[in-house]
Amino acid sequence: MLPFERVFDSAIANGQAIVERLHDAASTRAADYHYGWRMIRDLAQVAGSGATVWALYKHKRIAIPLSIATAAVTAGLTTLSACFDPQPQTDDDVSKADQTRDKIVKGIGDVMSSAIGALSIALNPPVCEALDQPMNLAPRDPSLPFAPAEHVRNAVSLYAAYSLVGHWLEMLFCQLIKYGVVGGDYDRSNTMLWDWWLHPFPAEGIAGLLIAGALLPLRDVLLRKFGGRLAPALAVSFLVNQVACTSIDYLTGMVANRNYELWDYREMPFNFQGQVCLQNSLVYTTAATLVTWVAYPAREAWLKRLPEDVANLGFWSFIPAYTLLSFIYFI
Repeated sequence: MLPFERVFDSAIANGQAIVERLHDAASTRAADYHYGWRMIRDLAQVAGSGATVWALYKHKRIAIPLSIATAAVTAGLTTLSACFDPQPQTDDDVSKADQTRDKIVKGIGDVMSSAIGALSIALNPPVCEALDQPMNLAPRDPSLPFAPAEHVRNAVSLYAAYSLVGHWLEMLFCQLIKYGVVGGDYDRSNTMLWDWWLHPFPAEGIAGLLIAGALLPLRDVLLRKFGGRLAPALAVSFLVNQVACTSIDYLTGMVANRNYELWDYREMPFNFQGQVCLQNSLVYTTAATLVTWVAYPAREAWLKRLPEDVANLGFWSFIPAYTLLSFIYFI
């Protein structure tokens, strides 16, 4: 068998581990997927396997230590999960011994899945010989524009990252409400917000793409129109951002919050149909303006200097982990 075919087989073995974890996530109720060693194990396994598949595809020598490290971490975290994670709730007629046995058997299967992927690389001389490319750690030339594939990579990672960061910012905002810094109320029993803190919030991801695709170019247009003067460009940008943020909040409410199950602003001053209110609109607009003028440009400048191989390796580690979280909560 040619080295390329051997490398392809090794990539399939690692890809199978990702598919198995995604299948488990999709077939488990979110309420039963407790935060613990199991979740850390699953996230680490799909992240390591995703990075390994990319390294194999690019014939990078780092695929060998990546695959071995993924298998070792999976084995260690599986052991911790078996020892410390709570037993799942089952029917009374299922004995605790049977539960423990099933958990051990499944854990062995998880470890074997990663081990097979690692062994198919580390103990396969033709594959090792085909992995002849070192990691390119030279900084990227910041004067070069992003290639189309890099734009897609950056957009996908932006959506995924903002879906999570936006959730955490909402948690912070609710804490400000709790301590009376800002007005309003919130549901303290909202599992999605407080207990499932890795639950992706798609609206925030869409807002991130809107900032990248529309609000940031508008900022540049305004700076040119006002001759580089910051104050008028910032003021107009803030107003446009407010229209955009309020529209997203309102449309999200009309789709997912028609019965006010997620939020209810009817008691807030200057609200519209209980879906949006002036206070929250100003908070979201301020956040969007900070992202447009500070955070996003800093991210772009950082990506333009980040070695391409490092950026791609991080992307193919992060996206499988984000997909796992999406499978847990949306399927």
